[in-house]
Amino acid sequence: MCAPSKTNIASSSSACCGDATNRGKEFSYLCFNFISGIAVTFINKLCFSRVNFGYAAALCNIHLLVTLLGVEFLHKLNIFKKVNVKYTDPNFIALFFVIGVSKVLNINSLKLNSIGFYQIIKLLVSPCVVLLEYLLENKKISSCRMILLLVVCFSVLASSRAALSFESHNGAIVAFLWIPFAAFYKVQWKRVKQSYNCSTLALMGAVLPFAICVQAIISPFVDPPGILDFQWTPEAIFWIGLSGIFAFLVNFSGFLVMGNISALAHVLLGQLKTAIIMIGATFLFGSKYTSTQLLGASGAVIAISLYAYVTINEKNDNDIKKSSSSLLINKTSDNIQKNFEQKIPLLETNQKSLDLDISVC
Repeated sequence: MCAPSKTNIASSSSACCGDATNRGKEFSYLCFNFISGIAVTFINKLCFSRVNFGYAAALCNIHLLVTLLGVEFLHKLNIFKKVNVKYTDPNFIALFFVIGVSKVLNINSLKLNSIGFYQIIKLLVSPCVVLLEYLLENKKISSCRMILLLVVCFSVLASSRAALSFESHNGAIVAFLWIPFAAFYKVQWKRVKQSYNCSTLALMGAVLPFAICVQAIISPFVDPPGILDFQWTPEAIFWIGLSGIFAFLVNFSGFLVMGNISALAHVLLGQLKTAIIMIGATFLFGSKYTSTQLLGASGAVIAISLYAYVTINEKNDNDIKKSSSSLLINKTSDNIQKNFEQKIPLLETNQKSLDLDISVC
């Protein structure tokens, strides 16, 4: 028996070290997104409750401004290349407009509602995205995924109905009004990103300046008067500034997870964040949930997680079928080419025989 060579041992050990390093990076990306996603929700709520910064649209403008500065910093580090967009493109205009509106509605929903209600309502965005993709692109889904989305809808409605007795009606209206805007934001982002064939960070750098302008225009109509009289104490500056920093971090960490791990991991991590945020809200803000709310929330989280799992599996199956069909086509063309090449010598021989017969005659 031949002993393993030193080269093989070195290559296998380096491969193991490489795998360990990759797993470490993936775990750090997941932790980064997990912590920043939970932190930004709690910090935003503290801005409203602890330092009484009741200007949701202004806080959203701070978020986008800090995020834009962070994206520009990453561009200086050559993390991504900027994209040249057509500023008259209707899809691009619709994208930055819907971002400006949806972000304001989202932060107002957090301001007016409890964290539990705010988190559960967000789960209705996925069914709305599927409906929009069907209306805009005639994109259909399997019956299994449709059933899971119906379970999500019924679970969220059951949980939210039980919570409406504790929530303000204005908060509920804002939350349900935010859902179609958020769904259109996700669909339009995907469409524009594919049309320009650019990275997420590149599109963020192109869209955010215009979205900030939209938010600045609608802020006076959304926020109450008196922002110029707000007392900018050191504590207020700390929490509001920290809110802006974590708004950038949650976007950047989501980019790392989606780009280096998988969409399924990102979705499942989001559902885990929903559960942890609802639990944490009971300790930080005294949130209370009925048994109906908890059952509805659990059903929605489980169903949306299964939906993500089924979606990824269906996509992988389709990719395998496409690769198999392309492989079959390639083999068929190769066989045709070989048969043709085999017939060429015979044709040449027949042609020589024909020439010989003609010359003899």
